[in-house]
Amino acid sequence: MPKIYGLSKNEKLKSVVRTDKLFTQGKSFWIFPFNVYYRIGSKEELFANQFLVSVGKHYFKHAVDRNRTKRLVREAYRLNKNIVYEVSEKNNVCFNVGFVYKSRTICDFATVQKSVLQALENLAKEIAEKNQK
Repeated sequence: MPKIYGLSKNEKLKSVVRTDKLFTQGKSFWIFPFNVYYRIGSKEELFANQFLVSVGKHYFKHAVDRNRTKRLVREAYRLNKNIVYEVSEKNNVCFNVGFVYKSRTICDFATVQKSVLQALENLAKEIAEKNQK
């Protein structure tokens, strides 16, 4: 397990193939202001716990606003990722998760953190349920 409050390069989902599989074969749910896509699988299949953040040009025309929003989401993920990491290690699985921002306004950090926390708790439940089957 990586540092509890760190965010290494290995934790970022950069592979085009894995990203495509996340959006085509993965499941999703909605928590304001995100569509959250996730994929749960074995360590051989997914290699590591990874995440991505996407903010569309459709919602924010200026790159400054898109980058600000991505920074907020990454920080909220970094602070709360231990919830889902513990469950995934206990069940010996890996996950890929993608946060797609779908609001036309930049939410404050408290709202983003609350939503990311709720999304990670939902993901942890899914991992626990999948292992029980």
